[in-house]
Amino acid sequence: MPMRMDEVFGTLRQYQEILSRRVELEKQLEAMPKTIEIQNQMLSREKKSLSEVKEQYEKSEASLKELRQALAEAEMKRENAEKQMDGITTQREYDSVNKEIREASEKEQELRRRIQEEERRFADIDDRLHRIEMSVSTLEAEIAQKRAEIDEHSKEISDEIETLWSKENDLTHELDEDLKFKFERIIRSKSGMGIVPIHGVVCTGCHMMLPANFVNEVRQADKIVFCPYCSRILYYEETETDESMEEILAGSLVDLNNDEIEEGEDSESNDDTDETSGKAKRGSARKKRVQSEPLIDNDFLIDTMDE
Repeated sequence: MPMRMDEVFGTLRQYQEILSRRVELEKQLEAMPKTIEIQNQMLSREKKSLSEVKEQYEKSEASLKELRQALAEAEMKRENAEKQMDGITTQREYDSVNKEIREASEKEQELRRRIQEEERRFADIDDRLHRIEMSVSTLEAEIAQKRAEIDEHSKEISDEIETLWSKENDLTHELDEDLKFKFERIIRSKSGMGIVPIHGVVCTGCHMMLPANFVNEVRQADKIVFCPYCSRILYYEETETDESMEEILAGSLVDLNNDEIEEGEDSESNDDTDETSGKAKRGSARKKRVQSEPLIDNDFLIDTMDE
């Protein structure tokens, strides 16, 4: 037996609550991995920096080793030259050995200066390497902890979603599949509101005024009607505002009829007044014409009669 329309609307309102909750949970589930995305990006940058600093560390370490080896050779060369001073017999030999000692000493000084510079550079690199390693270690621990929390929370949300799916199936098994598909699309695109009432002539979903004949069609409640502006499913809901509006409209009509009657009476009264006024004006005009006509001289009439 097919469902009555009032049953369909009631089912859709219940379905809306369940479906809105499921859609919200699905969005949360989808967004969860993004909460550690920034930390993963930071970890990738830190690991890249760690690789670069390690390379600098190895180069600096090798450079120090070479410089120290060169210094040891220069010291040995100077010491050997100094030992030769005891067996020198000529000035020429002295000058040659002395020059060798001087050059070895100058090289020693240069190598010690370079070693000091490289040791400072090596110490800076070692400090940076230590700090980056600590940062990488901390980020990895935080991400691991966050991922564990997400996995746990995701399971809870997934379980709740499964429960909601079961409730939806039990509730909507008699609804048309095409209607369910459209309704879910509306819920996803309209912030969880897929079926809304009309109050007066206004859709409470988008707050747009609807034509009177369209509202009457919704009030009949014999089919599914969608709002032409927001595409939500509509049903009519009586409110105190509707009764007030009807009273105001009824009162306005009575006032309008009274106004028309008064206007008619005023019109008749004005006609009578205009007629009376017209007669008075015509009499006054005749009087003025009589008064304005020239009078005949009596002496002229007597003279005429005598002739």
